[in-house]
Amino acid sequence: MLTNAFGIYCKKIGITFSAVQNITLTELMNNINEYIDDDYFYYKTHTFVCHDIVELPDIFILENNGDEFLVYERIMDDFCCLSEGKYTEYSLFLGKKIIIITSEPKSTDANDIYNVIKNKLPRMNFLFIPLVVFSLLLPFYSNLFNSRLVYSSSLMSVIYITVFFIFFAVLEKVLRGWVYQLVAKTTHENSIKLSSFLVCMLSVSKDNAAPTTCRTIEISTVGYWKSVTALLVDIVLFSMFFICILLMLGKYSVLLLFYYLLFSFLCLYVRFLSYENTLKSTQLSTDRLTDHLSLHKNRIQSRFVRFDSLRNFLFAKNCGGEKLSLQLNMHNHHWGEILKLNSFISMVVMYIACYLAVNSGNLSIVTIIAVMIVNSRLSASLIGSVNGIYNIKVHLHQIKLGLLKLMDNVDSVQTKIHLNKIEQVSIENVTIEPHGKATLSDYSGRFTSGDIVTVLGKVGAGKSTLLRCLVSSSERYHGTIRYNQVNICNIHRMTFEKEIAFYDTSCQFFSGSLRFNFNLHGIYANDRILELLNQCCPGLAVDSSILDEGDAASLNLSAGERQKLMIAMILEKKPSLIILDEPTAFMPDHEGLAFVQNLIKSHKDAIFFIATHDQRIKQLSTTSIPITPESMHKKIFINTPILGHNC
Repeated sequence: MLTNAFGIYCKKIGITFSAVQNITLTELMNNINEYIDDDYFYYKTHTFVCHDIVELPDIFILENNGDEFLVYERIMDDFCCLSEGKYTEYSLFLGKKIIIITSEPKSTDANDIYNVIKNKLPRMNFLFIPLVVFSLLLPFYSNLFNSRLVYSSSLMSVIYITVFFIFFAVLEKVLRGWVYQLVAKTTHENSIKLSSFLVCMLSVSKDNAAPTTCRTIEISTVGYWKSVTALLVDIVLFSMFFICILLMLGKYSVLLLFYYLLFSFLCLYVRFLSYENTLKSTQLSTDRLTDHLSLHKNRIQSRFVRFDSLRNFLFAKNCGGEKLSLQLNMHNHHWGEILKLNSFISMVVMYIACYLAVNSGNLSIVTIIAVMIVNSRLSASLIGSVNGIYNIKVHLHQIKLGLLKLMDNVDSVQTKIHLNKIEQVSIENVTIEPHGKATLSDYSGRFTSGDIVTVLGKVGAGKSTLLRCLVSSSERYHGTIRYNQVNICNIHRMTFEKEIAFYDTSCQFFSGSLRFNFNLHGIYANDRILELLNQCCPGLAVDSSILDEGDAASLNLSAGERQKLMIAMILEKKPSLIILDEPTAFMPDHEGLAFVQNLIKSHKDAIFFIATHDQRIKQLSTTSIPITPESMHKKIFINTPILGHNC
C-alpha cells in the first residue's frame, strides 16, 4: 500500500520511483533518493498535519489510520483520490498527516549538468548495431540474382527466393521500428527531466535571455543525442561495408581505402570551415528572436519613439545575420557539390579496382553490381559520419555555452534551512551602491513581527535595490541580511514560498487563465476567488470565460485594479514577511492610503517593508529607512563584478 501510493504520486509528478514492497515509511522518507532515479534533482520528503484545506498542495499523499496511504489530486476546488478514483469530503483531510516530496537541483554548476547531459545517451542505441547486417540484403540479393536467378528456368524459384529476401526486409523494418520506439521513449523521458531542471533554473537565472537560452539547450541536447545515435550506426556501417569491399576485391581494395582516406580528411576540413560561422549564425538567430520579442512587448511604446531609428538598428543587425547566412549557404552549396563529385570519383576508383580484380581472377563480372551497391553505401556512411561529428561538436558547444549563461552566479540550493515563520529580520552593516555611489552605507537594523518599515528616497536612490536585497542573496550589496538569525543565503525556497510576499511594479500575471494564477497562490475556492475579484475589480463582470478562458494578462483591467488584485493574491497565504515596492503607484492618493491601511490591519503580525514616495504612508510606519544620496559622501568605486555580501 505504501509503495503503491508513492509510485502513483511519483508517476504523477514525473519522478522515476522504484522500491521494494516491504519497506517502512520511516526508511522510505529518510532514504527517498535511493529509490528515485534522477541525475538532476535531490529529493526530500515532508510531512505536516492538515489544519486547513488551503494548506493542501495540488498532489499529495494522505496517511489514513496509520496503515492506509492514499494519493489525492486537486480538481478545480475539489479533490480526487488517484488511488481509488473517487471524490472525498474535505473533513477527511483535517487532522491527518500529509506527505509530499520536494526537489532541489543536485548541482548549479554548468560543468556538472553538461556532463550529466553527455552521459544521458540512451543505452538502447547499441541495439541498432546488430541491425546493420540487414543492410547487406540488397547487395547480396543483387549478386545472387545476377549470378544464379537470372539463369534460372523456373520463375517460381525466383519468386520464392525474392519473397525470402522480402521477409527479411520486413523483419528489419519491424525490428528497427521497435528499437527506435525504445530509443525515442528514453529520449523523451530524458528531455522531460532536462526541461524540469531548466524550468527550475529559469526562476533563479540572471540571464536576460533565459527563455531562449533554455530552448536552445533543449533543442541542442535532443540534437546531440540523435546525432550520436546516427554517428554510431554510420561508423558500424562503414566498417562492415569496407570489410565487404576487402573480401570482394582483395588487395585491390587498397585503391578504395586510399581514396576514402584522402576523401575523409577533405570532408572533415571542408565541413569544419563553416563551424565558426554556424555558431555565429545560431547566436544571431537567438538575438534576433530576443529583439523581436522585445519589440512586440513594447509595441505600444514603439509608436512614440523614433521608429525609423529602431528599424534601422534592427535592419543593420539583420543585414549582418543575412550576410552570414549567405556565406553559410554558399559553403553548403560547395559541400553539396563535393559530395556529388565524390559519387562520380568513388565510382571511377571502384571500377578501376574491379577491372584489376576481374583481370586477376579475384572477382566475377556478375559481382560488380554488388560491389557498386556496397561502395555507394560505404560512401554514404562516411559522409554521414563526418556530418555526425560536425553536428555533435556544434550541439555540444551550444549546450555548454547555454548552460554557462543560464547558470552564471546561481547559488547552490542544497543544505538550506526552512523557517516555519519569520519573526525577525536583521540588516547588518549593509551598503548598497546602485550607481557606483553608496546611497545606503553601513546600515544596521533589527525588525520584529508587527514592525512597519517604510523605505524612503527619490527615484533612483536605491529603494528597490534594498528591497530586492531583502529577498535575494544574488543582489549586489555589502553586508549581511538574516531571517531569525539565519543568513538569507541559507534559507530554503519553501520559506520564500510560504512565508514571504514580494511585490514590485514589474510583477505580472503568469501566462495562463485567471483561475490558474489564483491557484498558484493557493486560492482554489470559487467563493474566495469571487470575493477578491469583487474587492479589487468591482467593475469586472465575472463568468467562466473570464476565469477559465483566455490569458490573465489580456484581461481588461485598469493598472490600479491589476495592482490591487496581484497584491491580494500574494498576501492570501498570510505571510510573516511582506515586502512591497510602490504598492500604490497606480492608485489615487486617498485610495492608496486606505489600501495600505487595510493591508496592515489584515496582517498585523507580519513584518512590513514598504518603499514609497507617499509621506502619508510614512506616518503608518513604526520606523523608516531613508535613502538619501545627497547626505552621503561621494565615493568613487572601481568597477568590481561581484560585491562582497556575506554568505
